[in-house]
Amino acid sequence: MIHFFYYSEVFEKDDLMAWRPNLFIKMVAILLSLISVTLLFYGLSYSKDIGVISSQIKTTDLNHLEFLTQQMDNNINQLAGSMYALQRDPTVRDYEQIRKLAHLIDPPQTIMTVLEKLSLQTSSSTWENRIVLYKPHSGETLGSDSSLSFDSSALEKPLPAGWEYIPEDKSNAEAGFRLLLSDPVERRNAPREAGLLMSMYFPVSNIERMFDAYQSQNKGDTFLFHPAFGVIFFRNTDREMAKQIVATLTPSTGQGTSDIVSLKEDNFLVSSVPSSAINWQVVHYSPLKQILQPIQSSRYSFLMGSAILLIMSLLFSLQLYRQVQRPVSLLLRSLNRIKEGRWSTRIHTKTNPEFTMLNEEFNEMAEKIQSLIEQVYLEQLRAKDAQLKQLQSQINPHFLYNCLFFIKSKAVIGDTDSVEAMALNLGEYYRYITKVDHSLTTFQDELKLLENYLEIQNLRKQRICYEMDIADDLMGLRIPRLLLQPLVENSIIHGIEKKIGPGFIRITASHTQEAVTVTVEDNGAGMTDEAIASLHARISESTREDGGCGLWNIQQRLKAHYGDSSGLLITPSPSGGLKLTLRMEKKEEFYASNSAG
Repeated sequence: MIHFFYYSEVFEKDDLMAWRPNLFIKMVAILLSLISVTLLFYGLSYSKDIGVISSQIKTTDLNHLEFLTQQMDNNINQLAGSMYALQRDPTVRDYEQIRKLAHLIDPPQTIMTVLEKLSLQTSSSTWENRIVLYKPHSGETLGSDSSLSFDSSALEKPLPAGWEYIPEDKSNAEAGFRLLLSDPVERRNAPREAGLLMSMYFPVSNIERMFDAYQSQNKGDTFLFHPAFGVIFFRNTDREMAKQIVATLTPSTGQGTSDIVSLKEDNFLVSSVPSSAINWQVVHYSPLKQILQPIQSSRYSFLMGSAILLIMSLLFSLQLYRQVQRPVSLLLRSLNRIKEGRWSTRIHTKTNPEFTMLNEEFNEMAEKIQSLIEQVYLEQLRAKDAQLKQLQSQINPHFLYNCLFFIKSKAVIGDTDSVEAMALNLGEYYRYITKVDHSLTTFQDELKLLENYLEIQNLRKQRICYEMDIADDLMGLRIPRLLLQPLVENSIIHGIEKKIGPGFIRITASHTQEAVTVTVEDNGAGMTDEAIASLHARISESTREDGGCGLWNIQQRLKAHYGDSSGLLITPSPSGGLKLTLRMEKKEEFYASNSAG
């Protein structure tokens, strides 16, 4: 047995010594074959590489330019959006009719508020811009800067639809773009007859800064071109080259183009993308030689590098397998955990320095992702809270005016009891709705607000009766503020006021294991089935350009706070009016908030 093992060991060594030369020969043969095949395919494909790469470069350059143009259009559209928002702003409209409304508003305060909004709109944009309001009938001017004035030449012709280019001249130190709006909109063809003209102007230096940032990462140059106005030159623009590039451009078809043109015994890659915001073309050109030079110069380096890499790959394949396979598997498993939503996943295994650094970067990335998700969640909560507080601030000034006129008329005739009741209920009502420190309140406090509101309405109209049937165990329920008052206000304004005779409102509330239900029923004028269906469709819209009515706001707040299964239901009332049913789905946090209250 001893000799047997000794013989076997010698046999294995001899076999290994015989195997090594064969292995070396095979490795050399494989290496030579790989090098030969590599050179053959490289020689066949190199002639096609330039064409393929040129096509890819054209596509990439066009995509980059389209992205730059889209960013520029987004900034311009944001400026235009702020102008349209100002055009619909109630304070701006008050300023337009300030002389007619002088007995209802405080003119100096209105002007100060308008100036603050103009300044806010100007400073909130990353682009430099100037806003001017002008009244053609009185010649009054308000601007985001006190030194601004309105260009009276704009009154001599219809206002352009969109942005217009204002070249540099004596009256305009820097070229830029201007947007003119009229109120009412129908007066855009006769601006002198408009009640208010609004002008926004931004200089081309804003675009120049964007182009400079784009050029810091791209070769060549970028400029703006318009067939009627020519080229907008920036400080780094080669004017002579830009003129030659413009001469090669084809008429715009509304789509981006990218071509290779020959100028000055050299080829240039020229891309052009039309701007949807200002109707100008964004043109970028770069020398094709500079782009392809790294590819051509790397040809010989590729051949040598390929041979070296082939040899090194054979020598280090086993070592790389041991040092790479396990770290990669661990990294992939961790990535899958991140993909599954397990954001607390971290890698603590120490491997070679490279993968240790990757693991640390992975941990940092996972930590940032977790932090960003938490931040986004918090921002969403803050946005919803801000929306609720904004809804609370929508105080109807006409309601206040009518109440004050009631107090005045009753004081004149000496009806002190009515004056005292109106003042007390009005004070309690506005003290409640102007509180914005908390977005939630109790059902009991909300019912107290309804009593104040109904007492005010009854003092004014003296024909409204109401009834409240609320279970005692619901009084401590915490609900969003001002959730019920708009329902009662809707019943009075759109129901009882449109019907002759006594009005009646009944408010009830009940709850089940799944939800809390509140109904507001009136005997008002009511609505047809078609009108109710149309109203349901309007309040179910996700967004509204007019800012939304009271019922729409309630519908959105219910779904945001209690989920999509909650909402507002409108049905006919047996007494002839409408029955508004408000449903709040119960959740775990629902009980926690109630117990706290």
